[in-house]
Amino acid sequence: MIRFDGAGKRHPDGTIAVEGLDLTVPAGRTTVLVGPSGCGKTTILRMVNRMVEPTAGRVLLDGTDVARLEAAKLRRGIGYVIQQAGLFPHRRVLDNIATVPYLLGWDRKRARARAMELLELVGLEPQTARRYPFQLSGGQQQRVGVARALAADPPLLLLDEPFSAVDPVVRAGLQDELLRLQAELNKTVLFVTHDIEEAVRLGDQIVVLREHGRIGQVADPATLLAAPADPQVAAFLGRDRGLRGLGLRPAGAIALVSADLPYEGWRVTVDEQGRPTGWTGPGETIHQVAVYHPGADTLRTALDCAVLSPARAAVALDAEGRLLGLAPRAAVLDALDAAGPEATAGAATKAGTAKPTPKADSTPTAGPAESAGARIPEATRANGGAGHGR
Repeated sequence: MIRFDGAGKRHPDGTIAVEGLDLTVPAGRTTVLVGPSGCGKTTILRMVNRMVEPTAGRVLLDGTDVARLEAAKLRRGIGYVIQQAGLFPHRRVLDNIATVPYLLGWDRKRARARAMELLELVGLEPQTARRYPFQLSGGQQQRVGVARALAADPPLLLLDEPFSAVDPVVRAGLQDELLRLQAELNKTVLFVTHDIEEAVRLGDQIVVLREHGRIGQVADPATLLAAPADPQVAAFLGRDRGLRGLGLRPAGAIALVSADLPYEGWRVTVDEQGRPTGWTGPGETIHQVAVYHPGADTLRTALDCAVLSPARAAVALDAEGRLLGLAPRAAVLDALDAAGPEATAGAATKAGTAKPTPKADSTPTAGPAESAGARIPEATRANGGAGHGR
């Protein structure tokens, strides 16, 4: 557990970065610091590993003031991931990951064996180990950065906007990977972002910060979206916070209807394995289908699929990608009405970790049935957004 006890940072020129911060970061959970640029998010995070020394108050790690600990030893026991990974360009991936084990005195064989384990854990192929950072994509570099942070199995991870430098598709994949890893490892995570969407998706606890690191609100994602503490917090969350709340509610409660018969004049066609290949409508018109997984996705994803569908129904798939049934828009809304306040972020993210994650940020092969998370081509938007990649 981390506790900030009146912690503050005043720079030599008198500028106040953080003032009088009192905050508890629970063990085994993900706490996200979010707020506008310059509000002190990174300063707060860097106080934990003494990259920034507080000028007031204390930072306690499991009850011990970090100021009393040797800085180098403290940092070797904390995983740290920054923007653009911060990998050593002259070292191969394998040795980048093994950096902290080497510093801790592990022999080379043991350190490299651990690095290979972590390559697999973060979804990278074994051959990646021999490459240099410049030979990797941005998303692959960030995965290596996460692997390096986990190398010595630290109980605490500090992540400073680790996914901000990659494109939205890669970012979503890295977020999925972090959720999966956290479900397996249960680390104490302190995560910095300026993106409220990312905070809601990843956080068990969200801390909304104001100028000088002052706390606007501390809450779980569902409470934060449903009951902002004041108009300033509500304005930061944005007008679409109700829609964001749908992303916290699992889609498994939606009542499906059979896909065996046409729906609204449209029929889902499938291949020999039972996987959807498209919508077939009047005049044999064909549209691609936007799909969701009831056991892994949320009401927001299901609603998005239903809105994009020419039949006004989302296509549900089982774990093997086979057609499971249809979720009409009305059924999605019924599930929303039935979902109570107990539908929290934890339920949604636990469901989401069951979804397979593509490896190594490879570009997916375009197929007839695409996830609701994919971008809609401009031509599709111009034609009413009836389906992904129409």
